Amino acid sequence: MPIVKTYVDERGEPVARIVEEDGIRVISMDVFREVAQVPEGAEAVEITERYRVLARRRPLLGGFCEFVYFQFRGGVQLINVKYVGPDDVEMVIPALLKAVDEEAGRGKEEK
Repeated sequence: MPIVKTYVDERGEPVARIVEEDGIRVISMDVFREVAQVPEGAEAVEITERYRVLARRRPLLGGFCEFVYFQFRGGVQLINVKYVGPDDVEMVIPALLKAVDEEAGRGKEEK
């Protein structure tokens, strides 16, 4: 059975949700960062009349991370990032935060 935990920072604030099973971790963080546009390579997960949900995946540490975007009439937001792989949470959280900064910066450069 998977173990589900909440990762909290030094202030006691919840930062990420962690699901662990058989040595593989899924670490998920909500980010809500505005970006100029959906980056190249993002694939539509859901499309409705009002919005689109898109995802883009890339390697990170010993696994991969997935960025989830919400595109609506008013713009685009990077809303979530997930890591899937075997690495320790203490290594993954800083790497995910750096990846979010890089990903949000990509949208600005592509504008």
